[in-house]
Amino acid sequence: MLKPASLQDRRQSLRVVPSPDKPVRVNINGEDFIDIFNAVDIGFGGVALNVPHGFKGCEINRQVLIIIDLPLGSKRLCAQVQGRILHLSGTKFGVSFTEMSEANRDKIRLYISQQLRRISLVNWLRFQVSQFFAP
Repeated sequence: MLKPASLQDRRQSLRVVPSPDKPVRVNINGEDFIDIFNAVDIGFGGVALNVPHGFKGCEINRQVLIIIDLPLGSKRLCAQVQGRILHLSGTKFGVSFTEMSEANRDKIRLYISQQLRRISLVNWLRFQVSQFFAP
């Protein structure tokens, strides 16, 4: 599922919502905390997380290491990225990716492509064309 346009407009990149039966697991490691959550949505620029128990020790602009477990068909791929906590809102927070290898970017690209193809052939084709013209 794609995020509504109003949310998409505030972001720099397309985000997709993981399928409930195949969640994207996110291991987030900060200076004073470590935890694992399911992603609310994910894109090239970052990930949104839901933290139902609240999250102490989580501060805006704090650098974190993120390990993302991406379900791809019958297998799973792990991508490791550096990020920065951008916002906290109730039980949700957003993390912007700050450093990512090309190999890890390719893993996230593959996951986004798979999700778009699953929900809409038209959206998948748009994504494929946009990747062709991406810098």
